[in-house]
Amino acid sequence: MTVFLPIELWVITARFAHPTVSQKTTTAECAVSTGHPGDSYPTRYSGYQPLIAERGGQLMNRREMKAQARHQLRRQYWMIVVICLFAAFFGVEYSSSMWGINFDISSFTVTQPGKGWTDSNLSDVFRDFLLGKEDAARKRVEFNQEQIVRTDTNAMFGRSRGLFASLLNSFSSGAVIVSIADATRSIVHDARIAVIVPVMVSMAVFLFVWLFIQQTYRIVMRRMLLEGRIYGKIPASRFLYPLHTRQWPRMAWTMFVKNTALLLWSLTIIGGIVKYYSYFLVPYIVAENPTIGARKAIDLSRRMMRGHKWECFVAQLTFLGWYLLDIATVGVSGIFYSNGYSASFFTEYYAYLRALSKEQGIEGTELLCDIHLFAKADSEEIRSSYADVAEAVDQVRSTMVAADKPCGFTGFLSQWLSIRITHSDQVARYEEYREDSRQVRIGQEILDGMVYPGRLAPAPMPFTFRESRTISADRSYSLVNLAMMFFIFCFVGWVWEVSLAFITEGAFVNRGTLHGPWLPIYGTGGILILTLLKRLRDRPMFEFTATVVLCGGLEYFSSWYLEMTHGGRRWWDYTGYFLNLNGRICAEGLLTFGLGGLAIVYLLAPMLDNLLNRVDAKRLGVIAVLLLIIYCADQLYSVEHPNIGAGITDYKDSLTAQVS
Repeated sequence: MTVFLPIELWVITARFAHPTVSQKTTTAECAVSTGHPGDSYPTRYSGYQPLIAERGGQLMNRREMKAQARHQLRRQYWMIVVICLFAAFFGVEYSSSMWGINFDISSFTVTQPGKGWTDSNLSDVFRDFLLGKEDAARKRVEFNQEQIVRTDTNAMFGRSRGLFASLLNSFSSGAVIVSIADATRSIVHDARIAVIVPVMVSMAVFLFVWLFIQQTYRIVMRRMLLEGRIYGKIPASRFLYPLHTRQWPRMAWTMFVKNTALLLWSLTIIGGIVKYYSYFLVPYIVAENPTIGARKAIDLSRRMMRGHKWECFVAQLTFLGWYLLDIATVGVSGIFYSNGYSASFFTEYYAYLRALSKEQGIEGTELLCDIHLFAKADSEEIRSSYADVAEAVDQVRSTMVAADKPCGFTGFLSQWLSIRITHSDQVARYEEYREDSRQVRIGQEILDGMVYPGRLAPAPMPFTFRESRTISADRSYSLVNLAMMFFIFCFVGWVWEVSLAFITEGAFVNRGTLHGPWLPIYGTGGILILTLLKRLRDRPMFEFTATVVLCGGLEYFSSWYLEMTHGGRRWWDYTGYFLNLNGRICAEGLLTFGLGGLAIVYLLAPMLDNLLNRVDAKRLGVIAVLLLIIYCADQLYSVEHPNIGAGITDYKDSLTAQVS
């Protein structure tokens, strides 16, 4: 939120208090396949159209819009929270919610006594390279790296170890520039090119991240919020909206032109303030119709905002209290409420201005032609566009055989813990029936208008109905298959950590407390995810969150238990990692667990289950029992003779202490 001086507000009010309405309307420019371009704007296509007609085009009722925004936030709470959290995390919007983290990170910058190097970072190194001062740039990087490690006193926000810390340090110290320069020199053997290339690469990377990720995400989040106004579900795939519409370059270009124009206008101060509100609707306009050109989107936003700039500013000002509360709570209130509330309100504000502009016949509003973004399409129209989906749904439904839910102890194990003690025809039939029902539900949600019909958008979004049940995650697993998966996960985890040790130190290190090729924490985590989180499989977002909490708790408890039972000795220590807790767990480890958990639930475990089912059950049972005997023997032996040594429990001389 931006707060302006009273004199600036007076200038804005005096200049833009009276709207200018153009009556020009063309119908040929909206390249949309809905069949409605150029139609008069029917009442059913906007919730604000009757309100506008009733009040004769008067200014908005902010109280009603806020009530509608709160309603929308309640309907789509967790999705809106995630949408805004991503925006804050990537520095797109709502950055005050990351204030607590940013504050701690900023404390690592140090001034070198006697040298005058204050706030030395990537930009300083970049400048030195640009001026041809390569030696000075390298010395600056060395100093920055030394200071980062030397001042790494914040236990939680460690900067001396780990992948996250390495990435942060590489950019904050400017080492990434030096690395690119050295790599270029090793190839071309030309000092001048070696200086020019890292500068150009750094600029290209920065522009790509800023333009194709940060700026286009502004459009993505507004698209998802607009869909959430009308439709009951917002597909997670909508985060890839620029890719699905094949309009990513056009979106990026529009935002580039808009920001460039705003930058130039900001040189006049007052002009920058005015144009900020003139271009306020550009991301919303592109979110509705990504095929629109940059100039047309900017001009349309400017026309729609005439007479509404002061109104928009006052609306922003009403959220000042929430903004201050966000800072006071170190971002907590913003993350869980006010960010989503504000985002939902201005989504309503766009819907209002869109309806008002169409009512007034403002030039260019014919390009706002995504009618299904503001009212659900007729069922006939949806079925016509999704005829293949309707046919597939009817086919699956015709072959479905209803099955009763398993009852008793067997039913409890399969439904809540995803466990089958023995083969049960009742469980198998019910799981097949549930998978068929899930497939039908996905298709039916589109046909019933619960999800935005992407094929009817101005930039059509493809959709493929999948009938395959070969990797269905909604299944239970036999005890034998779970036992084999436990050992497979243990072995994969062991290979992972041994490989990391080999890469970092060039030596074989047998990680873990046991002597065999297995790490029980990986196997235990994988099995707990499959069993305890069975009821969350229909909601991947909750599955991810629960996986992070479960595996984080498991890793923390395991670290504490081993330390308490082995005289304070640790088998892993995340001290120095960015975002760690007492050195027992860290952010990058939890992120790995979360992503790995999703891979296990939705891909690896179903695939392994299919493969294991092809093996003779008796033979597989014998193998599982033998592995279990060897594993238990290793556990008993390791109680008295645990696996210790360099790279395992010695954290003074070994780089492999960085992995768990």
